[in-house]
Amino acid sequence: MTMANRLQSYLADNHTSYDMLQHDLSMTTREAARRAGVPPHLMAKPVILDDFQGHWLMAVVPATRQVNLNKVNKLTKRHWRLVHESEFSSRFNDCALGAIPPVGTAFEMDTLIDQSLTGVKDVYFESGDHEGLVHMSSEQFLQLMPTAQHGFFSESA
Repeated sequence: MTMANRLQSYLADNHTSYDMLQHDLSMTTREAARRAGVPPHLMAKPVILDDFQGHWLMAVVPATRQVNLNKVNKLTKRHWRLVHESEFSSRFNDCALGAIPPVGTAFEMDTLIDQSLTGVKDVYFESGDHEGLVHMSSEQFLQLMPTAQHGFFSESA
């Protein structure tokens, strides 16, 4: 169980309190939640979007939900597309594919957080590998991204 270097530095720089949970190897956020015994609606997952002009956005939603691009477009007043992992993996070179932490500011990326993550007590997310989760209060999670935009842009998966 390891943590992405940039995430670890960012958490330390921000004096963030968190716990680490180890789990058996998993390849999806929902599977990680199941293996760690975490309710999947408390698992935050990132979805990377591109506006066709070279601008990237990390949309963060619970593992039980998916991004609705029409809602993101209306909320941001821009047009976005889902980006395949192979297109952005170099930007997250200290993370395993499929295990990117949903803390956009740690990776110098604009972030959009689904409002459903603001009403929970705790948040869990991938640490940068497929065997570890970071656990913290949702308040601390949101404080890590003070410039993030919030809104309702997800739907049931």
